[in-house]
Amino acid sequence: MSLTPTDVPAMPDAALVELVLGLPDLGRRPFPVEDLPSLARLSPVALAERAELALQAATRLAAAFELGRRLHAARMRRPRRLRRPRDVARFFHPTLAPLVHEEVWLAALDAHDRVRGARMVCRGGLLGGSMRAADVLRAAIELGAVAFVLAHNHPSGDPAPSDDDVELTHEIEHAAHLIGVPLHDHVIVTPAGRFTSVLRPGSSRQAAPLP
Repeated sequence: MSLTPTDVPAMPDAALVELVLGLPDLGRRPFPVEDLPSLARLSPVALAERAELALQAATRLAAAFELGRRLHAARMRRPRRLRRPRDVARFFHPTLAPLVHEEVWLAALDAHDRVRGARMVCRGGLLGGSMRAADVLRAAIELGAVAFVLAHNHPSGDPAPSDDDVELTHEIEHAAHLIGVPLHDHVIVTPAGRFTSVLRPGSSRQAAPLP
């Protein structure tokens, strides 16, 4: 099939998937194109099982999804300064929202709340990944933080912090205060854009969606 650049935007989802995978017979068998947002959140192994694809083909499709996510993140207006819970949520939403597992990320800030760097500090949630306050502080110091913020995701869609979220956050906050690199906020984000601040519950108790 000969395609021109103008053909691609007009192609239906199934044809685009077929083009990415190089599978000319894809249109002759069921493919769950209506579930693309859900499929995009899966690992290659889970994607292969869900879409009934060979692992190599599923890996190629997962790579295409990841490129799309990175393009979206690059185009999205991220705040240069993280001063409010909403700023933190907007900054980390492109990274955390698509995930089906929990990750904890840190953003190192300078004296004007500008981001110096960001790093994942734990995969599997605060407790599921056995994260320690020392691990967080080490990352903050390595990134040259004057202060820092944390963010993690709740794939379930409920942004409310658990008791464990609150307890470990206050433990990190106390340790950060002792070494003079304060924790300014810890924000929980969800796939739909709802968020909550663990340290400032009054400012985001409504779990407002991002614009």
